[in-house]
Amino acid sequence: MHLDAPGLAQVVHRPGLGERRSKAWFLENSRSFRRTLLMRRDGARLHAGSTPTGDLDRIRRKMAFLVSSGVPERDAQMAMLAASRFTVGCVLEEQADTGAPDGEELPDDFPVIAHEEAFEAGLALILEGLDQRSAAPGRTSGAPSPT
Repeated sequence: MHLDAPGLAQVVHRPGLGERRSKAWFLENSRSFRRTLLMRRDGARLHAGSTPTGDLDRIRRKMAFLVSSGVPERDAQMAMLAASRFTVGCVLEEQADTGAPDGEELPDDFPVIAHEEAFEAGLALILEGLDQRSAAPGRTSGAPSPT
């Protein structure tokens, strides 16, 4: 999760600092990424499709943190990818929202959901799915055994 756009530095929330639990860290990591994308007009478009090759050490630390928290390695990778892409998509939609429903009146029963509320709900679903997979019987965390 890196922004290669000029002039846009991501706030880094390093895993393992203090007494933060992995779930709280996962949520804050995605929230921080969202805030960073929103700091610049078209931040999501600028980030979309980029490859964070200059940020691999930080990404490896994030993966190691999740794995050491009991998340299987592949699930940690997929959860970070899903959360990243979900975040970019949410911000892309939010930054494209002009507030007008494209000249059409919406039906009275059409649900209006605030961008932040939708983001938080989707993020919670990703985390719940990760939590269920991590707790599934027979799944191993991939963390090295203490020797």
